[in-house]
Order: sequence, then structure tokens, then C-alpha cells
Amino acid sequence: MVQLKIEDLQVYYKTPIGSIKVLYDIDLEVEKGDSLGIVGESGSGKSTLGLSIVRLLPPNGKAYGKIILDGRDLLSFSSAEMTKVRGTGIFMIMQDPFNSLNPVKRISDQLLEAVEIKYARKNEKVDKGKMYDEVMKRLRDVKLPDPELIINRYPHQLSGGQIQRVVIAMGLLFEPEIMIADEPTSALDVSVQAQIIALIKELQSKYNMTLLFITHDLSVAYAVSDKLLILYGGRILEYGPTEEVINEPLHPYTEGLLKSFPKGNYKEGKLYTLNGMPPLFTELPKGCVFNPRCPYAFDKCFVDEPSLYDVDGRRVRCFLKNENKQ
Repeated sequence: MVQLKIEDLQVYYKTPIGSIKVLYDIDLEVEKGDSLGIVGESGSGKSTLGLSIVRLLPPNGKAYGKIILDGRDLLSFSSAEMTKVRGTGIFMIMQDPFNSLNPVKRISDQLLEAVEIKYARKNEKVDKGKMYDEVMKRLRDVKLPDPELIINRYPHQLSGGQIQRVVIAMGLLFEPEIMIADEPTSALDVSVQAQIIALIKELQSKYNMTLLFITHDLSVAYAVSDKLLILYGGRILEYGPTEEVINEPLHPYTEGLLKSFPKGNYKEGKLYTLNGMPPLFTELPKGCVFNPRCPYAFDKCFVDEPSLYDVDGRRVRCFLKNENKQ
């Protein structure tokens, strides 16, 4: 069953030099309980996509199109209606966990507030003791040591890994239909990153949550995702089942990302790198947005922009694959 459907999503930012388009023609469907990895380099538009879904774009941002959650178009909601969706409908874990909590409130106050909001939206009255027990259960779900001590501390008294687990616990308390994790491990040590990734995947399976996992690391996306969405220059370049995308990439960009991974063999020689840099939205190339870095680009790529073609149940934005189909 399709739970989240995005149709023709376009996002613009107003800047001193004019309006800049940062997301182009985003179309995708996510089924209930699925996990979608959204992968791209910095500036590809992946965080903007996540913020668009929860309607938290900065004041100079504007989204057009449709974002349909369980048959309701979120872009048609008023601010008050959207406030009721955030948390219980869609919960978003931001990149920096320290900015996700109020620094002057104890962890207990903030988690209990989440429980109160959830039951208020259900028009249910629950006593404080039951709410406290629910908070403790979620803290144990995220494998926090000594939750009885942590719950009485302030955010600055916790490590980055502990804060991220608290934020994930808050998301579980809301019982959201969809959880969006925006680079949830980028501010953490490598050893803690692996723990958080494993935890998110475990909880997603346990509670049958729909997960959108935003990352610049294709290996991380592979570990947590059923499907992969490759973004570049605000466009979908490739979209399909994770195993198929990893084992047989259709787009040269995806191929380049995979070739860039070290094999762990000192004999492999110089590590492969993609030439050039991601484009600026103010200076996008004519034709295919990837043509300055593509090793297979030919004349048509520098004149026309490819559509998103269907190839054996997958989607790819590349003339090479369309030519092969014909």
C-alpha cells in the first residue's frame, strides 16, 4: 500500500540574486513499512526534499506540486493542520542532534511533553505514571544505559550519541507513520555511527515504520534501505530496489559513486574519484546536469536534458539507457 506519494515536486528559494530552483520534478512512491535511502553529495537537494515533506522549509523556500500522505495533500494544509501532522504523522531527525532538544529543559520534561502531545491528539487522558513508564520503555528501546539517570539530565550533559538516541526515543513516543532521518550520524564518531544505524534499522523493523534515510554515504544507505533514490543537482538520476542499484547501477553517477569506495585491498592502487565538483544551482550546465563529470557524455547530453526513463521496473535519467531501449 502506497503511504507517501510525491508528484511533480518543485522547490524554489528566494535569494538576493533572484529565485533559484533547487528541486526539479520529484516523483516517487513509498509503501508502508518500506525504507528509502536518499543519496547525494552536499548540495544535491536531499535535505530540502526532507524539509519539504514536513513543511519546514526556511521562510525563503517555497514548494509546489503534491506531497500526499495517506491520501491527504500536505501542501494544501494550513499551518495549524500541518502542526498536527508533525510528530505523529511524520517525525524528522535533524542532522545535528544538539539542535533538536531544548537546552534549558531536562530530558524527562521534553519526552513527557511528546507523550502528552500524542495523547492530546487522540483525545485520550493518561495519568503521569503511565506516561513516565512509556518514556522509560522507549529509552530502553534505544538501548540507552542507565535511563533512570539520563532522564533527569540536561542535553549538554549528554554525549552526541546519547542525544541522538534520545531524539530517536522521542520519535518513537510520537508513534509516527513515517520517520525521516536526515544524516543522523554525520555529527557522531565512526563507532557510534554504526550503532545508531543498526538501531534505526532494528526499530524500523520492530515498529513497522516507514523510513526515509537521507545520507551522502551510499554504503550507509545500502545498510538500511529497501530502495535507493539518487539525487544530483536537484534531480532524480536513479531510483530502484537497493540490491539492483548497487549490483547493476544504470546511471554513470551511481556507477562513479560505487567505484569510489575503497576495496580494503592495498593492491588496488589509486582510489577512483569522480572528476569535477557538484554543480551550483546558479550555474547549472545546459543539457544533462551531470554532463561535465560524465565519462560517457556525447553531443546530445550537452544540448537536451534527459527525462526519467523506465528501465526494467527502475527509473534512470540518462540518454544512454533510453538509446539502449530503442
